[in-house]
This record gives sequence, C-alpha cells and structure tokens, in this order.
Amino acid sequence: MTSPTPTDRYGPRSLAAALATILIVETATWVWLPLWIANLFFFAIASAVVVPMGLFMSQMPDEIGQAGRGILAGYLATPLTIAIALIPAGLIYLLLD
Repeated sequence: MTSPTPTDRYGPRSLAAALATILIVETATWVWLPLWIANLFFFAIASAVVVPMGLFMSQMPDEIGQAGRGILAGYLATPLTIAIALIPAGLIYLLLD
C-alpha cells in the first residue's frame, strides 16, 4: 500500500464528504439539543459508526481515502461547535447569575 503524495491527500471528495458529514451530524445534534439525553445517545451511536468507517476509508488510496479523511474532519465539527458555542455561554450565565 503506497501513501499518497501531499497534493493527493485532500481534494474535492474530502470537501464533499466533510460537508455532508457536517450537514447530517450537526443538524441532528442541534435539532435534538433540547433533548440532551437523546442527543448523547445519538452522538454515541453515530460515533461508533462514523469514526471507524472514516478511519478505515482514510487508509484506502485515491478518492476513497480522500472521502475518509473528509468524514473524519467533518465529524470534528460537532463537538467543536458545541464546545465553542455552549461552554462559554454556560460559563457567562453562571458568572452573571
């Protein structure tokens, strides 16, 4: 198995996979945010499916590898968005209360 050159690691398929992953996982997370128990359940199930799939795909050559790396990059958007949006807001609320 050959490793791709740096110019081949990411491409249009990486971007499309990242955007699709962000659209699906992020939308479901924000829709279920008021029901945080269901949100945690969904996130655990999605993590058990999406992350291994992205890891296996990222090891493949060419377009499949690009899509796998895009899935992994897109999947990071959900926890980072929640951390950036909710943790500071919660801290500000606690400090001002």
